Amino acid sequence: MYAADTCHLIRAGLAGDQDKDVPTTVRDHPRVFATLTAPSFGPVHNRPDTGRCRCGTAHAPDDDALGTPLNPDTYDYACSVLFNNNAGHLWQRFTNRLRREIAARAGLTQRELKEAARVSYGKVAEFQKRGAVHFHAVIRLDGPDGPEDPPPAWATVQLLTDAIRAAVTHPYTTVTVPAAADQPARTLRWGTQLDIRPIRAFEAGTDITWGRAGG
Repeated sequence: MYAADTCHLIRAGLAGDQDKDVPTTVRDHPRVFATLTAPSFGPVHNRPDTGRCRCGTAHAPDDDALGTPLNPDTYDYACSVLFNNNAGHLWQRFTNRLRREIAARAGLTQRELKEAARVSYGKVAEFQKRGAVHFHAVIRLDGPDGPEDPPPAWATVQLLTDAIRAAVTHPYTTVTVPAAADQPARTLRWGTQLDIRPIRAFEAGTDITWGRAGG
């Protein structure tokens, strides 16, 4: 039931829904489907495009070995646990930085950005086979009053995409975990695997449609 409700809410935010007071004009707002992943904690068994894992095996899709470390003795289990525990904080750091990156590209101050546009989000967290959290997010640019308000002329999918990439990799977008017990201090950040795709209204192809994003 929760998943179905979330699907309807996301679709309403992409295609519009009169019952939820979201106009259909929201389809024209710049929006992307972004996937933010965890960094590497050590190599794991997988199914690469080449067909064979680094262990030399072509794993079946249901192989229990998938996602498990190639070398358990060197895999950073502690860091993977700390990343999952701090993923929400890392997301907050990302969204704070994203507004700054958008403002800089629009030639605005933070206060001026609030008066010109709003950044709206819908996200879900999922576990990869290796047990690490990653986020799927719909990120949309609106006018200052939300989805019923058209975004400013400078708000484009390309500007939003560039700002997301800059925010994910910025030194500010990290979480420092102090040393404790036998564990050293760590600086947590997003992984290098970052996927950002425009969300189109109806077209098929390589871009994400609003229906697929909602699903």
